[in-house]
Amino acid sequence: MEDIEIRQPQRARGTGEVVLRFTGRVEKNELREGLKAAGTFRRLRWLAAAGALSIALLGVRVDAEGGSVNIGLVAAAAVYATVFALVAPRQIVTHAFRAQRAHEGADCVVDGTGIAAVLDGTDIKRLGWEAMTRYHETPSLYVVAGRTGLRSWMIVLPKRLMTAPDAELLGAVLDSRLRRG
Repeated sequence: MEDIEIRQPQRARGTGEVVLRFTGRVEKNELREGLKAAGTFRRLRWLAAAGALSIALLGVRVDAEGGSVNIGLVAAAAVYATVFALVAPRQIVTHAFRAQRAHEGADCVVDGTGIAAVLDGTDIKRLGWEAMTRYHETPSLYVVAGRTGLRSWMIVLPKRLMTAPDAELLGAVLDSRLRRG
């Protein structure tokens, strides 16, 4: 028989809780995939369609003699829809990528209290499990979404940064704590 090495996850000191730690950069295509999986682009398209329709309806006037259309407002609706449907998603991905690159050397730690970004042993950002609402899984990443006050946020956790057992363990932890989106 061949020997199989089974690696035990690191445990927090004194608590016995599992701690998963990994380091690496999230690539731009992974951010795009994460935003898509979380439904950000779909909601943005609905917002663009509703706003464009509202603007276009402002340019339509119906009276007893017929109706008229203000071509300027219809053109403004088309520009609005184009900007929100095409340009805004790219800007969101670019902004998220730049924000992530500011903390290039950060570790991601998943433990009993939540998920934290740690730089030089100090928490940059810690999000507790109570602030997280759901998660999405794709073949290459986990996307955790939540809400703090009026702000929505998401965390992209690429599976390529984890070993196979850690990726499966993270999936089990997310399943036990959050609902799938």
